[in-house]
Amino acid sequence: MKSLRHDAPLLPRGRVATWTKERLDKLTTDELRTLLTNAQARKETEVVVLCTEILESRPKTRRKTSA
Repeated sequence: MKSLRHDAPLLPRGRVATWTKERLDKLTTDELRTLLTNAQARKETEVVVLCTEILESRPKTRRKTSA
């Protein structure tokens, strides 16, 4: 079993500061969905809210299915 490194720097929670609405809006819908999933898993509520707002504002398109 690996031991924890006691000298490793702790990263602050809530990296929402790195994700602005303008920056998120530049992502593709698939990238935004992936980020949303990751943010939900990491309990990053602010990022979840931003992603959800942007996804809801985008036009709904149907994926083409091959026959």
